[in-house]
Order: sequence, then structure tokens, then C-alpha cells
Amino acid sequence: MSPKSNKRVKASILQPKDGAKSCNTPETTNLTPETLGHKGFLALPHELIYMILSHYNEIKIEDIMINPTSLPARFLHRFKALRSLSQLCRLSRKIYLPSLYERLQICITTTPTWYKEHGNGLIRKCNGLLESQHLWPYVRTITVCFTRFEMHRVLPSFIQLLKALPNVQTLEIPHVHALMTSTFKKYFEGNIFPTIQKVVLPTCAHWILRSCPGIRDVTCNEGDGGVLISAVVSAGGRNLEALSAIVAGPVHMRQLVKADPPLKRVRVDVGMKDPENLIRSFSKFPTLRVIEIDTDNRDVDHLVKIASDTLRACAEYSLLKSKGFKNVSRS
Repeated sequence: MSPKSNKRVKASILQPKDGAKSCNTPETTNLTPETLGHKGFLALPHELIYMILSHYNEIKIEDIMINPTSLPARFLHRFKALRSLSQLCRLSRKIYLPSLYERLQICITTTPTWYKEHGNGLIRKCNGLLESQHLWPYVRTITVCFTRFEMHRVLPSFIQLLKALPNVQTLEIPHVHALMTSTFKKYFEGNIFPTIQKVVLPTCAHWILRSCPGIRDVTCNEGDGGVLISAVVSAGGRNLEALSAIVAGPVHMRQLVKADPPLKRVRVDVGMKDPENLIRSFSKFPTLRVIEIDTDNRDVDHLVKIASDTLRACAEYSLLKSKGFKNVSRS
């Protein structure tokens, strides 16, 4: 019996016939947007992903109302998660890119020189978005802080971007340097932002409000906000439906009554100066239906009674007006 040969036998690779697959050729999946949507991470329901994202810190009105010079870095976590999701593939980009840019936040700092970080961030992000027109329709809310750093460069870029965005409706300003009123007048006067419907801003930023003729909801997060009433009236004030944290004196209230906006809701802080008379002053608006009182854990039963009487007076005036008593006194 002859000994076995030590030479290795070369495996022959058979060429497949026409229309046949080789048994040695691994089968690969054709990766398309359709197949990607049914495999791996993207196969998870969108509702589940957004529920997970809801556990990230998101900027709320309470964070803006304290008038902070900047917001902490924890508000970047959701942005970073959405950015990572949008970079997985074309399909994930299509799904998550709108959520990524729905809120443009230029109010978060991670260094001690927050005033420089705000200014440089505004210049960088505004110029970047101005060159990315495909992102413009996604932006619905802008949350931004203003300092005096490089204002001659910051404000022109910001105004140009604000005028370019077609769907932005909400402008939130946690902080503005108190000495910037004249600077705001210089750059904002004469500009119009017709899509803005809701603003949260300090009193010293009232020149922005004068450029928003379609404003519906105004909240003041610093100062008494009386000048904001004048700004709303000067912009037209025909769409105003909600006021929050604004102490309007007799002069400003007369201006607002004369403008006759369809005011439906007001929010009063119990810590405001003379909240009793403030609530009573709203009895001259026939469309008013809701008065919210921020109690701050105080006893506000007397304010609730005044608010009830005020709403009753509003309803009575509305009834008289509907019956044709157009000249009924509103004093």
C-alpha cells in the first residue's frame, strides 16, 4: 500500500454556471433605505426613540424665567444624541435632522468666559446656517443670550438669519446685558420678522418686539415689562393673545386697551408690585378668559376672588358688545 502524499490538495473553485450562485460565495444583503429601516437600530419604533430622548434635559420656560447669563452644559446632551443619530445613515438623517435643528440654542456655555462663548457661538452658528439653506425650514425656536462681546459682528449676522428662517415662531432670550438697549435699537429698528409669534425676553430687549407684528404671546423674564406693552402696541398688537409676568402701569394699560388686542390669557406673579390692581386692570378686555396666578406657595384666596370678578366683568362687557352696545365705556 503506497504511503499518502504529504502535499496539500488544492481546492478547486468551480465557476458557477449562468444564473447559479457559487456555494463558496457569501450572500450579502443589499443595503438600501428600505432594508435599513427594518434592521438594527432603525427597526426600533420611532416612538420608543423619542421616549428615550424625552429623558434628556430640554430647555423649559422655568430655565429662562430666572434670567440666567447662560445655561449649563447638560442641555447639550440631547443635541449631541440627536446629532449622532442623524449621522448613522441617510435614512436616520432624514428622520432625526429635523428634530436636531428644531431648536437653535445659542445660550449654553462650558467655559468661565461665557460672554465670549456666547458671542463667538452666535457668529459661528449664524454664519454656518446662512450657508446651509436646506436646514432653514427645520428651525422653529431660537434660544439665545446676548452680551456686549463683538456686537457689531454678532447682531448683523443674527438679524440676517432671523429674517431668512421661514418657519421660526418662538424667540427665547434668557439674558441680555442691561446696557444694550441703544445697541438693539441701532440694529433692530426698521427690520421686520413676520413669522415670530411667541417671545420670552427681558425688558431691555424691547426693540426686538417692535419688529414682530404677528406677536401672539409675550413673557417678560426681567424687569417690570411695562415697556414691552408699548413695543407690542407700536408693532400693531392686533394678534396679542397672552401676557405673562408683565406689570403694566396705567399709561401702558391705556395703550393696550386702545389697541384692543384679542387678549385671552394673562399670568400674574404674586410677587409682583400690587397684583390686586394689576388683575383688576385686565377687566377691560372682553376676550379675556384665563387669569393664571403664580402663587409661590402663598395664600392667594383674595387674588382668586379678584380674578373671578375680573373675568366676570370681561364676560359682561363681551355680552354687551355682542348685543350691539359698541360705545359702552371701557374705563
